[in-house]
Amino acid sequence: MHKITSQIKLIGGILSLIIASIVLITVYVNHTSKQDSVVINVAGKQRMLTQKITKEVFWLQHHTLAQYSALDASINEFKRSLNDLQNGNETRGIYAPPKEFITEQLRQVNALWLTFEGYLNEFKIFLNETTKLKSILPKDSELILKISDDVVKEMVKENLAGKFIDDAGRQRMLTQKIAFHLSQYLITGESNHITNFFHTYSLYKSTLERFLNTKELTQLASLHAVLKENQQIWHKYASYIIDLMDQQRNLNQTLIRIKDINVVTLDAMDSAVNAYSAYSAQQRQRLQYFQYIASFIALLFMLYSAKLIRNIEDNFADFLRHSEAMAVSLEDENSKASYKKVYPSMENDELTLASMHMSHFVDKINTVIEHAQQAINESENAARELASVSDEIDDKLEALELDEASKKDIDKTIDTSEDIVIQTLEELSSTSHLLNQLQKNLNSVVEKTQNKD
Repeated sequence: MHKITSQIKLIGGILSLIIASIVLITVYVNHTSKQDSVVINVAGKQRMLTQKITKEVFWLQHHTLAQYSALDASINEFKRSLNDLQNGNETRGIYAPPKEFITEQLRQVNALWLTFEGYLNEFKIFLNETTKLKSILPKDSELILKISDDVVKEMVKENLAGKFIDDAGRQRMLTQKIAFHLSQYLITGESNHITNFFHTYSLYKSTLERFLNTKELTQLASLHAVLKENQQIWHKYASYIIDLMDQQRNLNQTLIRIKDINVVTLDAMDSAVNAYSAYSAQQRQRLQYFQYIASFIALLFMLYSAKLIRNIEDNFADFLRHSEAMAVSLEDENSKASYKKVYPSMENDELTLASMHMSHFVDKINTVIEHAQQAINESENAARELASVSDEIDDKLEALELDEASKKDIDKTIDTSEDIVIQTLEELSSTSHLLNQLQKNLNSVVEKTQNKD
């Protein structure tokens, strides 16, 4: 059977270990929850950045004076956060991907991002080119309008037929129609404006070529010079607007790619966030299961501790009863009753009460030892007196004329008395020794109980 103190130490040690484990797990759960929150927040923000980048792109398309600072800031933040998610960043509290499926998902996001970033760089190039070309559109449109108007004026001046003047007037209108459909295409990107633009473009070009190839018009030197100038300005303007259309088409195609890759990247990033969330939930669930198990084990040990404490209380109660019985064992009935009335106020302090019982018993033992010592001393005195009496009897027997048989009987009786006295002295001495040893042991017990109190 194990000692009670050993059981208490074992239970205390296990309970301490379990409690320490629960505390450490709780701290770890809080720490990992904080890290998970940071990582999920960063990964979730990546989804927002894909939309912010796309929003900035389409905003910049219609604001030629806008700067790239907001777009570049979003791009740099996305790249930095994606790198931190892939490789970890202790400074920001971001851990490296804990599972292979998260690593693979981030690889897919990175591959999509490289394509996305390539389209963004193309967008900047095409937007810059388009913006430059758009900046000179009003000036060149006015120039082609002016020269077309000069052609009309020159024909009126030459008093040409109404058919020529009507065609020249239509040319003047076509310059504005070209500019209108071009502007609408640049703004909306709708295909019907492209169709109308090229129809108008072809009509202006064919009419101008017809003017230049009409002999009646070429014979008029002043008009012919204006038409030649119109041709030069038109070639330059036509080259410019076709180039502008091409750049805008490239820009629009890039915008479509950005819009498409944005959706795919968003879905991939969303899957990564879901993967982080699932991993975090699994980790928390495992740690919570461990906490439940540890708490259940702690509860079992607490119940066992309660049972053990109950046993200790019962044993202590028995010890108190025995110590009280020892304390009054050497008392008479009146002393027992008086003794029990002295200590009722100490019943709540068991250890002190037991110590007092033991002290009282030791005091009684001390009294017994003193009495035994007195008995030994008195027995020794009695033995000496008996020896003296024996000597006197021997002397008087010598003076009496008794037969040998009587003398022998008297000597035998005296010897027997001396043997009884000697045996009594030996027994008293042995009893005194045992009582002294008992006194030492009890004093040691009392001293220990008093120290614990």
